[in-house]
Amino acid sequence: MTNARREYSEAETVALLSQVGGRCPLCDKPLFYKKGKRQFKAYELAHIYPLNPRPEELVVLANVPRLSTDVNDPDNLIPLCESSHAEFDKPRTEAEYLRLHNIKREALREERQRSLASQYPLENQISDVVALLHSASIESDLGVELALTAKSLDEKFDTTMPPPTKRKVRNAVGDYFRYIQAAFLELERNDPGCTELIFIQVKSFYVMQKREGLPQGHVFANLVAWIHARTQAQTLESAEAVASFFIQNCEVFE
Repeated sequence: MTNARREYSEAETVALLSQVGGRCPLCDKPLFYKKGKRQFKAYELAHIYPLNPRPEELVVLANVPRLSTDVNDPDNLIPLCESSHAEFDKPRTEAEYLRLHNIKREALREERQRSLASQYPLENQISDVVALLHSASIESDLGVELALTAKSLDEKFDTTMPPPTKRKVRNAVGDYFRYIQAAFLELERNDPGCTELIFIQVKSFYVMQKREGLPQGHVFANLVAWIHARTQAQTLESAEAVASFFIQNCEVFE
């Protein structure tokens, strides 16, 4: 018995196109073209695991992971330009299948992260902390001594934290930890309980990341993206500095 191809709603199609940013994930060609004043589609919705696998495909793909047992589920579909779709299908190899499977899996992970981040609030006052970093001079003296009593960063990192990210976190903690801690102290003086609420929110967001089973490098990147979006930080580096503060301060990677 053969599987019939499903019709997909406009909303499902828009969601699929959004997952790949409107470009073919295999060759980076745009999935639309303009002629005159009109836009035209230049894509096809490709089944990652074939809709009706040929006998040889059943053998080749016998042990591959699948994103859905339902071949018509949107999780098993991805928009491709027409030429990439034809090349992918004829013939479909295990290596090409795994490449597209991994691209789709990452797109779904990023989509879940965007949805997750939208569900977690962050107090507006943290924007003041981030804004401080745009004018902070790491050579100046704050006139306060703030000891680092938390576990060392090396104790918190595991093998899933990439070495370049480790260095980035260490440098941010060394340069900005005292500034950020002083800013939180000032917030607390002006609005008692505010910093505790922010720390709880960050911890809660981290725990949800941990429950997803994500590697530390992904958790850090997701935390940075969340802080960057919620505070409307002028630079990504300032969000990275604040995320690094929370690693040293034990809200993240306890």
